[in-house]
Amino acid sequence: MAKRDVILAQMVGGSLDSIAREMSAAVTRTARSPIFNEAHDFTTAMFDLVGLKARLVAQAPGCTVHLYGIISAVEAAVEAFKYDLHPGDVILASDPYDGGTHIPDQVILTPVFHDRKPVLIPAVRAHMGDVGGPVAGGYNPRARDTWQDGMVVPPLKIYERGEKRRDVFDMVIANNRLAHWIEGDFDAMVGACRLAAARCQALLERYGAGTVREAVAANLDYTERRVRAEIASWRPGRFSAITHVDHDYQGGHDIPIRCTAIVEGSSLTLDFTGSALQVTGFVNSPLANTLSFVFIAITSCCEEDIPINEGYIRPLRVIAPEGTIVNPLPPAPVGNCTCIPGAEIAEVALLALAQSAPKRVGVNCHKLPLAYTDGRYPDGRPWVNLNFFGYTGGAGAAYGTDGWGLYPPLMTGVILPSIEMNELQYPTRIRKHEYIADYTGPGRWRGAPGLDTEIQHLTESRTNVMMAGVRNPSRGYCGAGDGAVNRVVMRAGADVAHEVPETEFHMTLPPGGIIHTWRGGGGGWGDPLDRPAGEVLADVEDEYVTPAGALCDYGVVLAADGRSVDTAATDAERARRRAGSGAARS
Repeated sequence: MAKRDVILAQMVGGSLDSIAREMSAAVTRTARSPIFNEAHDFTTAMFDLVGLKARLVAQAPGCTVHLYGIISAVEAAVEAFKYDLHPGDVILASDPYDGGTHIPDQVILTPVFHDRKPVLIPAVRAHMGDVGGPVAGGYNPRARDTWQDGMVVPPLKIYERGEKRRDVFDMVIANNRLAHWIEGDFDAMVGACRLAAARCQALLERYGAGTVREAVAANLDYTERRVRAEIASWRPGRFSAITHVDHDYQGGHDIPIRCTAIVEGSSLTLDFTGSALQVTGFVNSPLANTLSFVFIAITSCCEEDIPINEGYIRPLRVIAPEGTIVNPLPPAPVGNCTCIPGAEIAEVALLALAQSAPKRVGVNCHKLPLAYTDGRYPDGRPWVNLNFFGYTGGAGAAYGTDGWGLYPPLMTGVILPSIEMNELQYPTRIRKHEYIADYTGPGRWRGAPGLDTEIQHLTESRTNVMMAGVRNPSRGYCGAGDGAVNRVVMRAGADVAHEVPETEFHMTLPPGGIIHTWRGGGGGWGDPLDRPAGEVLADVEDEYVTPAGALCDYGVVLAADGRSVDTAATDAERARRRAGSGAARS
């Protein structure tokens, strides 16, 4: 490629990246619900349209679990209206079995025309605060089919040729408990797409559709070359792994998910053959969701400066047999799929790849203990609180780095809402939110510590609790320890406490009731006995690890004052353990 063409491709690619980022800023600043304007639980992206195929060409930083899901949704929308697309159309979609993941993640997109042909498509994928159905918030642990997950929305036009289809729009809003928020959120998403459409028109007028397409193609090819070079550096062969989902909330336990990674030259196949058949409960993963978590696993193994676009997908083949938990047949319920089994899908892919490219894996997944609460304001309006503070923690380690931050990496882009704003918007008090010592996976690099959180609702409330990561916590890699387990205790009063074993449905708490969450820390990477004793001491000083934990998990013996390492005793203890004569570490 000529130097001029390389520069032009970068200019066009940079422009599309900027448009996606501007869309993201527009949603954040104009949306009504705190899920958008505080937590940032959405993703914006740009697509081009070649024939009838939509290709991801740019994406702003956002909720990572939307990475691939947004692609499938746009493809489904284009297929539904392939002969009926017009300037000014705006399409909404959230059908899990037609390009979707779970129903709360809804997609809005609009086609951008040039010379009377659709060329580019801006799109927003966002988690809505409610989606109708029997349970506020869209997570129904008793669901037996997808209609009990919420209101299924196949691809449909909410604007046609620039005119709002008020009847369709009102129907969607009427089937939502949070109409006072949701209409504003939809308007923010539509507004962001329209802003992007104007920017795209300017780009097309400046360069022409042909030049834009050529530049996009060059950028996709560049990403593909980078990803293929990464895969080619891994050890070739077939590598298998297994992990387990705790339960399906309907009585099934330790549900296996298997993956075989086949590394051949610069191509990678991930084969999920042997995974459990689809289950009764709402932890089935539609194909788009499975592909999204596979995509997340692969991107976490590659250099972070590789542009996220269609080129990432080309070297990858995924085999997900129909009728299994990773590709269920309708109408199996799927409401929890973006948490469970999404976490296990990425986890097992990384466990398989750890045998081929150990220094590339880690930063494991978000086995979230969900607790959704709803109630009513004094004026009778309903509220739904996603209780984001209870999900923080669980970030695993990777080669060269400890786990960091509050959210696990698969939630990258989601922002922890401010406590002050949360307490203004809900009848809520955050009584505690702090790290827990000795509550993480030990390793040469350790996972981030778990968190102890108390959320108190000041009015009567109902909560659905969905436990995960208890029987099968987040895994460690390459000889490291697993993360700590999750716990949730519901407190109705000073002397009334109930620890949730697996799930609670519509548990009512009186005013002042508390949801107490212990969020398990992330898994480690590498042998804990290889962690330098000085780093363990620093963790003790930071109160991430206790002196007893330093000895138990790392074989580090501290001096009597607890402020220095007893080097001779530590060397002896570690030598004894490496020789196999010591007691098993926890």
